[in-house]
Amino acid sequence: MLINTVVMFLQELLPALLLLSTLLVWQGSRLKFLLPVLLGATVFGLLLIASQFSRISDFASGSGLELLYICCYLLTFILLLLSVAFAGQPHWSARLAGLAVASLLWVNGSNLVLFLFVYQQNLFASPALLLGAALGLGIGLSVAVLWYQLQLELAGRWRVFLQLCLSLLAARQISMAVMLLVQTDWLASGPQLWNSEWLLSEESEYGHFFNALLGYEATPGLMQLVGFVAAFLLLLWQSRRLEVEK
Repeated sequence: MLINTVVMFLQELLPALLLLSTLLVWQGSRLKFLLPVLLGATVFGLLLIASQFSRISDFASGSGLELLYICCYLLTFILLLLSVAFAGQPHWSARLAGLAVASLLWVNGSNLVLFLFVYQQNLFASPALLLGAALGLGIGLSVAVLWYQLQLELAGRWRVFLQLCLSLLAARQISMAVMLLVQTDWLASGPQLWNSEWLLSEESEYGHFFNALLGYEATPGLMQLVGFVAAFLLLLWQSRRLEVEK
């Protein structure tokens, strides 16, 4: 129970924390000022989703949650794209970036709510569950802080590093959306391109990190790779003039 809870929290929180760290490097104090609003939007969205879990799950022949997650992933990507496009208007750009994080947290937070209060019935039913949640959150925050410091150091010397990180994180959202579309049979996956499980397992520590960063999957299909590459190149081109806030 303890290990499963730690892994679950890392899987769900790390993508949003890495995205938030990257956006903080780019937006700096503008986004920090919006963090309370971001937290409020996240909590409001999660409460709304949690109150309608049954109805959402029954929608679209039982694929309602998957459809909701697909929409949130696509919304996250679109908001990041718009945030970059409005880089010349810093306050609007920061608001869009903050909403992008909130949109991603609606997906990951919903999974945590299901895990803690539906599958496990009660967060406080087991000390191991509560300890695992605390450990998962602590490890995720530690990784996010290290990622923030690394980007802050490298982006000041090499501007394209920030552009690459932001483009990878944005493309990851499209990759996850495509994966869900394939799982629900709304999109053909195409042929499996390779199997890198022997090199980097999805269940390893590095596997979790690269999944959070770029949607790493050991056995990707053609459509997933096409979606990732197209989204990555679009964000990279759009972000070519980005600057780190001093």
